[in-house]
Formats: sequence, C-alpha cells, structure tokens
Amino acid sequence: MIFEIASSLIMGGVVAGSYYCEKGVGGNDHQKIIKIARNCGLITKDGKQLRIHRRTNKGSYNEYVYQIPLGLSSNQFTNKLDHFQDGLNIKRNLLDISLTDIKKLDWKKDIIKQLRVLLEKKRRLRKEVDIQFDGMLIFRVYNEPLTTNFLYDESLFSRLKGWEVPVGITKDGELIKHDFDKVAHLIEGGATDFGKSNWLKSTIATLVKYKPDDVKFTLIDLKGGLSFNRFKALRQLESLATNPAEALEALQNVQEEMNAIMKNLADNGFEDVKEAGFKERHFIIIDEAADIADDNACQEIITDIARRGRAAGLRLLYTTQYPTSEVVKSQVKRNCVGRLCFVVDSATASRVVLDQEGAESLPLVQGRAIYKTVRCVEVQTPYIKNDFIDRTIEPHINIRPRKEIVGTDAKNCAASTKNRKYSLIIEET
Repeated sequence: MIFEIASSLIMGGVVAGSYYCEKGVGGNDHQKIIKIARNCGLITKDGKQLRIHRRTNKGSYNEYVYQIPLGLSSNQFTNKLDHFQDGLNIKRNLLDISLTDIKKLDWKKDIIKQLRVLLEKKRRLRKEVDIQFDGMLIFRVYNEPLTTNFLYDESLFSRLKGWEVPVGITKDGELIKHDFDKVAHLIEGGATDFGKSNWLKSTIATLVKYKPDDVKFTLIDLKGGLSFNRFKALRQLESLATNPAEALEALQNVQEEMNAIMKNLADNGFEDVKEAGFKERHFIIIDEAADIADDNACQEIITDIARRGRAAGLRLLYTTQYPTSEVVKSQVKRNCVGRLCFVVDSATASRVVLDQEGAESLPLVQGRAIYKTVRCVEVQTPYIKNDFIDRTIEPHINIRPRKEIVGTDAKNCAASTKNRKYSLIIEET
C-alpha cells in the first residue's frame, strides 16, 4: 500500500513536470535548441542568437519557428543537424512525456502499470529532428522515429494519379510521390543493398499497373540482368540489355526513336508531346551506370536523352552505387532535377547526387533515403515483394513461343533424337 502511494506520488511528479515543460516552464526542447546553437557558434559577432517566433504541438511532432539573426544562414544550421539531433536525445532525469501521452492514460485502470509502460517506451524512442527554411528557421522535433517498415500494397494504388509513383513516407506520415510528367528525369544513388533496385522495381510495377497501354520500357541492367529478369516478358518492354554492348544498341534505338518524334513535333508545329496530345511515355532505366561511365558512345546518347528527351516523352532513371563525378556526368546531372539518394559512404558522394550533404548521415536502414526536387525530405521508401510484383504484372506478360531452329539437316535431326527411347527413325534404302 505504501509502495503504491509512493509510486503514485513519483509518477504524479513526472506527469506534472512534463506538463510544465510542455507549457514552457523549466527546461524543454526549445531551450536545448538555443543552447546547442550557441555551443556550435551559431551566434552573430554582436552576440545575437535565434529568437523564438512560435512553438506548436502538431501531434506527431513539435514545431519551433525561429527568426535567424542577420549575418547567419539557414545552411549553417542544417549543416549542424547531427549536433541538434544528438543534443536533443541526451538522457536526463526527467523523461520527455508530453501532455498528449498523459491524455491517453486510462485513469480507471492500473495507472502505475500504464506509466511504467510509457516510461519504458520513452526510454527506447529516439527523437528525430528536421530543419527547414521558408524565411523563418523551422525545427520539427518528432516524438517517434520514422518507420523502418513501409510495405508496398494495393492501398498505394488508390493514392496515385497520372504519371505519379510512390517515393516514400515521411516522419509525419505524408506519402511523397514523384510525378514524371512534371519532373521528367531522376538520378538515384546509394550503397548496395539499401533499396535502389527495389525502388526501381516498384516504379516499373506502378507504371505497368496504372499506364499499361501508354508506357514502354528500355531496361539496362548492368548487374547481370537479375534485377529486371522478371520483366523480360512484359509486352511493354522494348529491350533488356545486360552488358555494355547491348546497352549501346538499346540506347541507339532510343535515340533514333527520339529523333523521329522530335522531327514529327517540329513538322507539325508542336513544342512537346503534351501539346501534341501523345499519351505514350518511354522510360529508360539504367541500373548501375558506373559500368558504362567510360563508354563515350553510351554517355553521349544518355546526355542527349537527358537534354532533349523530356519534350519527346522520354523519361530517364539513372542509377548507380558509385556516385562520383566520373559516373554522374555534369550534363546529365543538370538535366535530372529529381534525385533519390540512399545511404552513401561520404559527404562527397551525397553532394554528387543531391548537391548537398546529408545522405552520409542516414541511418543504416534498408529503404531509408533522401528525396529532392526543390528541397530535401527524408523518406522510408516502400518495400515491394516479388510475389506482389508478379501478381501486378501477370496480365501484361507475353507468352512468347520458343524460336524454331532453322537450317537443320538430317544429321542434326538424328543427333537430337538419338536419346529418345521411342523415337522412330526411317532410313531410305
């Protein structure tokens, strides 16, 4: 009985302390942000520092909006993201229990047990921080980390339209989509086995599902052809190249098609395929571009597709696990506005893909990536299972008969049948 009363008093103190922290009394994340910024030297020469504009509880995260003192830039703060992340997760005696957590407690049941579960949960959780700038500096401190398990299923299809494909889900549950009719080309980079090929497969499956009569693919899989092997019988497939020689031939065919479309548009006074009303889009997807980085003929065509392909309805997805300036040429990069970067081993590699650092600091979680068109956003990309892909594309598989062997003679026929036990061979006498 005495233990229960004492426990209730202690827990009540934790609840009260958490309440006052949330109301701004005592230490809280805002004060820690100010202190971390000061310790990182993010103050002006005359001693001015961040000034709070507003703080808002958004349910899944707390938002702190600051005015930056003159002389400092938002990049100075975003470059210190890891300092803010670590500083806000330093363990302390008073756990960060929010008023929202308290409201969820059922006071008619065993309150002590509920509080213990809550305390244990808070010990396990790690706050995640996002920094943005829109004229004011915005800190979003998330109560729970971004999920590590985002499964691609049928429910995603209903949330897409046009030429959209799912990129991933954010910390606050927003589904980020890439619209290939608005941003034609995309560069994808990242270390091996962190989700690049899986995202490409989910993109192909989505386009086949949504645009079966308007999409076609040229797939260049320079990792042995295994990643795209299940798509080799798609009726939408123009070609599947698995080595540099086949890649060059496939790219030459694409370039010829592009030239013909461009001539057609010019002859009829159209600016692009949208204005002409052409529905078809041709996706050129290259998985492991490093293997043709030194092939000048391939690189010239890829650069041409990146530069002129949008108007002709071509869409380039350029992927590599070796993001260097030699692999991702500057002209390709400048014409590919869309970027998706999984974890990389250095800030230099991150800059090659995203034009800024950040991907080197991603957690080592499969499917975790940074997506960028205008600004960067961290996402968990959807994981698509192979059996789900097979069910999705099954109606679009062509059953192609085996090619007949031509030019066979009597000797070959006899050789091919000599092991058949019941084969009848008639000889002329």
